[in-house]
Amino acid sequence: MSEFRQGCASSAIDLWLLSTEIFEAATQQTLKAYLSPAEQAQLQRLHRPVVQSQFLASRGCLRHLLSRYTGQAPAALTFVYGPKGKPELSPDASSAGVIPRFNLSHSEQRLLVAISTAADVRAIGVDIEALRPVKCLPGLCHRYLTAAEAETVLALPNPQADHRFLRYWTGKEACLKSLGIGIADSMQALELHLETPLNSVPAAVKVVTAPGLDHPGQLYQWHQPGYTGAIAVQTALLEPERLRFWQTTPAALLADC
Repeated sequence: MSEFRQGCASSAIDLWLLSTEIFEAATQQTLKAYLSPAEQAQLQRLHRPVVQSQFLASRGCLRHLLSRYTGQAPAALTFVYGPKGKPELSPDASSAGVIPRFNLSHSEQRLLVAISTAADVRAIGVDIEALRPVKCLPGLCHRYLTAAEAETVLALPNPQADHRFLRYWTGKEACLKSLGIGIADSMQALELHLETPLNSVPAAVKVVTAPGLDHPGQLYQWHQPGYTGAIAVQTALLEPERLRFWQTTPAALLADC
C-alpha cells in the first residue's frame, strides 16, 4: 500500500477498521516499541489486561498508520494536544510537509482510525460503538439527547431503542471530537436527523447546532455487524466516494509494509 506512505497527498479520507479479537504477542511487542516513553509509562499504569490491550492497539496502530502517511518512523512521531486532549501531529511530523488530520475510537473488539492528507480537511472526528443493551436508557436520553431525540428513542421497543440511542451517541461524539470540545456538556447542543436507515455504505446525516456552537462539518454514519460508526469531517463538501474503508487486523497491518 505505497499510496499511504511518504506524505503522499490525497483527496480521500481513509477509514481503517481493525479487528482486535486476536492480538498476538509478537504484534504487541512490535507496537509497544513504537510508543513514546510517556505512552509506555501510561501503559504500565493500566492494570486491567483488556484496557492495556486496547491502549496498546490504539496508540501502536495509530503510530504505524501515521508513519505511512508522513514518512516518519512510528516511534519518532510527536503529538500536540488541544484543550480537551484531542491529539494532533506536531507541525514538523512529516518529512514531505503533509500533516495528516486524524482521529480514532475503540469499542470492544474494533478500532477505528480516520486519516486524511486532503488540503480542504480542517479536522476529523470519529466514533464507533458496539451495539449492546444500554443501562439506564431513559436517564441517558434525557441527559444527552434533545427532547425530540429522546422521544424518538423511548418510543421504540428494545433492542431498537438501544441501537437508536447508540446511533445518536456516535454521531454526536464524532461531531464534538471534530470540534475538539468536551462531550458531556455539549451533547444537547446538537440535534441529528436520522431519516436514513443505516447499512454498510456511509449515509449523510443532517446536523443542527445550537446558537454559539460551531458547525462540526459533514457527518456520515454506517452500520456493520455488531457495531455502528460515525465520522464528522470539517470540510466544505464531502462526497461519500471520498470515504475509503480498509478492514484489517493489527498483525496484517504490520505485515503489509
